Amino acid sequence: MIVRLKFRKKPWTVKYREPWTGKSRQKSFTTEAEAQAFDEAQSKVFDKEKAIIRAVKRRRKKAAPASVTVEEVLGKYLDTLGNPVTRATSFSHLQPFLAIYGHRKAHCLSIEDVNAFLQVQQQRGVGRNTACRRVKICNTALNWAVRWGLLASNPLAGMQLPAIVTKTPDPPSPKELLLAYNAAAPHIQRVIVLGMSTGARIGPSELFKLRWADVDLQAAIIRMPNADKGAKKEAREVPIREDILPLLRRWESEDAATGCPWVIHHKLRPVRCITGAWKAALKRAGIERRIRPYDLRHAFASRSLEFGADLKSIAEIMGHVDEKMLLKVYQHTNAEGRRRAVNTAPSIGFK
Repeated sequence: MIVRLKFRKKPWTVKYREPWTGKSRQKSFTTEAEAQAFDEAQSKVFDKEKAIIRAVKRRRKKAAPASVTVEEVLGKYLDTLGNPVTRATSFSHLQPFLAIYGHRKAHCLSIEDVNAFLQVQQQRGVGRNTACRRVKICNTALNWAVRWGLLASNPLAGMQLPAIVTKTPDPPSPKELLLAYNAAAPHIQRVIVLGMSTGARIGPSELFKLRWADVDLQAAIIRMPNADKGAKKEAREVPIREDILPLLRRWESEDAATGCPWVIHHKLRPVRCITGAWKAALKRAGIERRIRPYDLRHAFASRSLEFGADLKSIAEIMGHVDEKMLLKVYQHTNAEGRRRAVNTAPSIGFK
């Protein structure tokens, strides 16, 4: 708007509002022509700015991924999990979340929805760790969806959950290992021997993928497949302990006679899961406490550290990129170590 204030030195004043802030502005000129030229120029500038913003919005809207449901996102994410045990476990954990929010558009989820889900889980007697793990799996799936263009952003970004406290059992003792070995089925015996001797991950990602072609008994080297955990190579070289070479030679001879290429197999077929056979072996051995197959890996690391092996070598053998993980996760103390700890300082002389 142009107004004339005749008592001013510059009587012609242009009054306008900034398009983005809405604030009132004004500028004065000596002549009406100058005021009109400025007013027209400002209008053109504002029109160009608005056109730029509108064009970006149109492009973003056109490029935005199609709206997908929570069920679709989680289903696609589960399909990417290579380990069947991990996939089955994650699927089971996600069922309560899908039952409530499965048909919701994924971008419409909110942190408030998550808090409500946690309350529902608590009402049903589900432990806090389990409920938080279910939400974290969902959050991981949403982050995956963003990376692969299924979602523009993660609606749960910034969510903070209580830390999951895991109760890791102590690794098996030498006595328990021998009891379990003597009571186990042949394929579980191989898992125990190789798990304790190589520190490999017990499962389809590493140990169950091992073939006899990857075992060089003459050089006493195993070319262990690397799990998809950030390793730069497909496999790593693991030296074979001298005391298990006779066992491996016997097993290789047995499998060569049947033409089985797998080191860990059941009835000449590759193994994917040993939960049932593992529990049966522990039961026959009279071991009542909880021990997982994965604890063989823990036991390898803990015993190696206990008897003075260096961190870097253990980390390379186990396929760890960061050796600090050994001290954080795998090192367990034993009774003798704790006894040395309490007797380290000299006596005070109590009587």
